[in-house]
Amino acid sequence: MASNTYQAVGNKLDMSEIITNIAPDDTPLFNMIGRTKATAVTHEWLEDTLGEPRTNKQPEGYTYTTEAVEPRVRLNNYTQIMHRGIHVTQTQEVVLKYGLSSEVAYQMQKTLKELAFDCEKALLTQDSKMLGSMEEARQFGGLPYWVVTNDFTPSGGKLTFDEINNALEQTWNIGGKPSVLLVSPRNKRIISTFTAGNTKYMDGNKTSKLTQMISVLETDFGTVKCLTDRYMPNDTVYGLSPEYMKKAFLRPFKQGSLPEVSDMHRRYVKGEWTLEMRAEKAHFKLSGLDGVIPTSN
Repeated sequence: MASNTYQAVGNKLDMSEIITNIAPDDTPLFNMIGRTKATAVTHEWLEDTLGEPRTNKQPEGYTYTTEAVEPRVRLNNYTQIMHRGIHVTQTQEVVLKYGLSSEVAYQMQKTLKELAFDCEKALLTQDSKMLGSMEEARQFGGLPYWVVTNDFTPSGGKLTFDEINNALEQTWNIGGKPSVLLVSPRNKRIISTFTAGNTKYMDGNKTSKLTQMISVLETDFGTVKCLTDRYMPNDTVYGLSPEYMKKAFLRPFKQGSLPEVSDMHRRYVKGEWTLEMRAEKAHFKLSGLDGVIPTSN
């Protein structure tokens, strides 16, 4: 019997969950958002908004009035097929190897991690969606496609505490409350420099969560978690409300073996999914950042 799930034969595996958990530090966005089910290649959902508050007072004996309700908006995204495959000669699988017993199991473990990286990259970089055809692959729209209402360009391209606070305020004013800042490693370093300029506004260093190794940023609109993503570009920061995001699976990831047509073991992992982005106005983006770390005086 094998001592781990990668080498075991016969275990029922949920590949989607394995891919979600196999590289959590390298795929924070893919891991953070919830999961739901898609039932067609065009995955649809409905979005509704609340009306603006109004002065509401009526005299005694008033006459009832009604008004037409605003229809909900139908949104959609397309499912995207993802696949990776490997082959290993049957000789390589049986020869004695240093550090591992199965070359196939080792290469499949690497492939699962690489597929997780593909998922993260798609979420962060795909700025358009395409239905595709038998010749052209379908593509879902990622964050660059969906986050458009609250797209702010800081003055001079500088990422500052005030610029984040301003973006939070403007998103708050239209009903959003982002709880996560998704940043590149460089912008994480820039956010860490906020300490010197903002400590004086905090209730002492002992109680402040804004430290040199920032993981939580305390703002006028609540605490915001800083999540560093190695695939984020330096010119963009996202403020996200993860509760309104889902990865919708039409076909959960699964692995399989291909027919033996040569002296090779051939394995694959495939799946089909999309991003379900609800309440687009609940998120924001800071664009055009210069990625320059401020120098200390």
